[in-house]
Amino acid sequence: MNKNKISDDQLISLAEFHEFMFSAIVPIKDINDHKGEPISILLPYWRRHGLLPFFQKGKWSIEISFAQLMWLRVLDTFREFGVSVKPMEQICEYFFKDAYDEELPKKNILAYKKSLESKIAIGTSTEEDEQLLVEYNRMLSDELLLYGLKFNINYFTKLITDCIEKEEDAGFLTFSNGEVVEYLGDKYFSHRTKNFDLTKPYIKLSVRFLLNEFIQSNDLQKIFVPTILNANEKEVLKALRKKNTSITIKKREGEIVNIVSTDEGTISHARAKEIREILGLRNYEEITISTRDDKTLTFKKTKKK
Repeated sequence: MNKNKISDDQLISLAEFHEFMFSAIVPIKDINDHKGEPISILLPYWRRHGLLPFFQKGKWSIEISFAQLMWLRVLDTFREFGVSVKPMEQICEYFFKDAYDEELPKKNILAYKKSLESKIAIGTSTEEDEQLLVEYNRMLSDELLLYGLKFNINYFTKLITDCIEKEEDAGFLTFSNGEVVEYLGDKYFSHRTKNFDLTKPYIKLSVRFLLNEFIQSNDLQKIFVPTILNANEKEVLKALRKKNTSITIKKREGEIVNIVSTDEGTISHARAKEIREILGLRNYEEITISTRDDKTLTFKKTKKK
């Protein structure tokens, strides 16, 4: 499988990729390495060194998922650059073994659950949110399901998912000692340490580049802006990606002097009643609250008749 040999209309959308990311639908026999040779020749060697955690022992899969193919591309890229097996083993441990040991699927579900519970507590949840909370609780009570998810959900697939859902390029840097630092947009992070030195030499792999093999060019170009953005452009792009957000940009003599993004939402149920009582807010009244520091709040109360 090689994008250079596939026409763009044979590729899929990001939404389709996200939906079938974990489905075993790619025949291994159709996958070639960077030299154009069958990648299946390399699989026994990679497995002996523990680099293929998604293959069962004593059994070869006939088909693999998009996510698994992307990992094969990572390994083949390191091979192309002459990276030795030892650093590759350490990178594999970072993405797969750490996720398995830390029960990453359960950790993710608990984070989603906490977020939904916060929305429900302040009265901004939807009926769909409440249904999702029920589903998350069901998943957390199913030990067999959580165990099975540990073989699919890992830090590598999380990086791919975050790239697609947050519509920002993502990837990772790998250093000569096997240390890994991930990035999403302009943020760099590692689940192992907060102390890393980005001035040291590294190899950088981009999820966007790996997605090129699957995704239609127009779909990628609409989401991932290939140019370097300044601070103002990043702020506008971030606001545009939010739902129910309006943006006001003020310019003076060709320069942007102010960017204001406004988020809109609805607080309902008991939480809304509580807030109305605290603010003394009656029907047909409006209160605007603002702050410029961590010491004071200013407000403006408007009565409508």
